[in-house]
Parts: sequence; structure tokens; C-alpha cells
Amino acid sequence: MDKIYDNIFKTMVTRNTNLLIPLINEIFDTRYDKDTKVILLSDNHITDGIYESDSGEIITDSYISIMNNNYHIECQSNPDGTMVLRMIEYDFHIALDEALRQEGRRLHFPKSAVLYLRHNSLTPDNIILKVEFPSGSVVDYSVPVIKVKNISKDSIIEKKLYFLLPYFIMRIEDEPLETVMLEMQDIISNMEKDFSEGVLTVYDIESVYDHIQDMVNKVYNSDEIKEGVDKIMGGNVIYTRTDQLLDEGRKEGRKEGRKEGENIVLEALELYQNGCKTVDGLVENGVDKDIAERIVHSFSD
Repeated sequence: MDKIYDNIFKTMVTRNTNLLIPLINEIFDTRYDKDTKVILLSDNHITDGIYESDSGEIITDSYISIMNNNYHIECQSNPDGTMVLRMIEYDFHIALDEALRQEGRRLHFPKSAVLYLRHNSLTPDNIILKVEFPSGSVVDYSVPVIKVKNISKDSIIEKKLYFLLPYFIMRIEDEPLETVMLEMQDIISNMEKDFSEGVLTVYDIESVYDHIQDMVNKVYNSDEIKEGVDKIMGGNVIYTRTDQLLDEGRKEGRKEGRKEGENIVLEALELYQNGCKTVDGLVENGVDKDIAERIVHSFSD
């Protein structure tokens, strides 16, 4: 089951850096602009060749660089007493890889954090390991813990932490389904507003909704939850409109050309999002008039 949580996290890190930036800002108290470039670094760290008796591979959930600052975040479904040992192992190999590449004599550990999707009363705000060196000096290796269920609906909206929305459904483990659905509806309404203002892209919206469906279908496979999620995703929700337009694009294409039809609609939606919000304007940019009319009609209701 943990695999689905990891897959969602790793996929969004790779595809949705626009959504990742606010999360980085929240965790590490940084102030990166949403358009700041994110560089994806290798999440595979080979141990073979470093120690004669050691052979293997360490795979981290994420390893990125922003403005020459390196960040490592792990996504964990439940508190784990061994997590601090795993984190220092990951960070050591990350630092060692960098040192070997640069032929340096200094280990530079990344800024690291753990996302706990669930936690309990004993889960600390930081996991700490005391590292004692032969000289006798002792250093605290400390990693902040982000307790996802503690992040409120209002914080998600205010700080645009939409990266976490696929995991929001997990609150039904502690709260009434109706309460969770109402809060998700508020978040979704704000996502739609941010889309209309150019803060979010079509791809961001699609990714978040795809992963919500993954959580519903693979983790909480109940008719009641599915009906609740379907209800809040219906009506005036941006994804529903986009999905409908994409479906129409697929249907209109020949069987072998449906993907091309989908791409045409996505390109038109990107133009609309970037400020070209009239039929004439879309047509002038090469969009078929029928597609332009449907897009403008869909999002002006």
C-alpha cells in the first residue's frame, strides 16, 4: 500500500515543480518565486565501488536543487522509529556522491525533511540522531517532520500547498467524511480561481485530480467515498471542464489520431490560461473556431 503514496509523491515532484515550490517554501522557510527553476537531481545513489564489501543502490523519494541549494524530502505513510537512521544514510550517500564527483574533501549534506502522512501523539517535530566523532565532538543530525494531517485547509489555500491535496482524503481516518468533502470543495474552488488567474496550469490541475482518484480507488475503495469525491469534482470544477474538452478532442479525432486531438485541446487551454480568453484571440493563434468557442463557453459560465 505504501507504494501508491510514494508513487504519487515522486510523480508530482517530477511533473509538477510549479506545485513543489510552495511546499519547499513552507518546509524550509524559503521565499522562492513560483517560477523559480527546479533542477531534478539523481535519486539513485550507488554504493557499489565505495566499500569493497558493499554493493547496492539507495533510492530516495526526491532530490532537487533550487538556486544551488539541494533538498531531499522523503514521504512516509506512518511514523517509523528507524526513519532517522534511513535519513542520515540517504543524506550521507547524497553527500558522498557529490564529494566524489567534485574530488572534494568536504561532505555537504542536503537540506532534508520527512513528510508523515499519518502521525500520533508521540511523533516528534524533528527526528534527531546524535553523531559522535572520534575527537569526542557530538553533532545533532536533525530532520524536520511535516505532519501532513496537521496542515489545515486554510493553510493549504493561503500558502497554495496544493501538492498535498491528494493526501487530504486521508483525513477521513480521523474526521467525518462530510467534513473532509466540504473542506476539499473549498480547496478545489480556490484551485479553480488560481487557474483562472494563471497561477496554476492545466497540467497541475490534471495531476492533482488524477492522484486524488488514485487515492480513492486504491486506498479508500468504498462507494460512499467515491460518490463524495465525484460530487465535489462535478459541476463548476476546472478539471471536469478540462476533462470534458479533452474527451471531445479524443472523440473527434480518428482512432489513430486521438492523442493528436487531445494535444490540440491542451495547447488551446494553455493559450486561454495565458490570457487569450476570447474566441477571436484563440482563432488568431491558430485554434480551430469550434474548439475556441467551446473553451471560452466552458470557462465563462
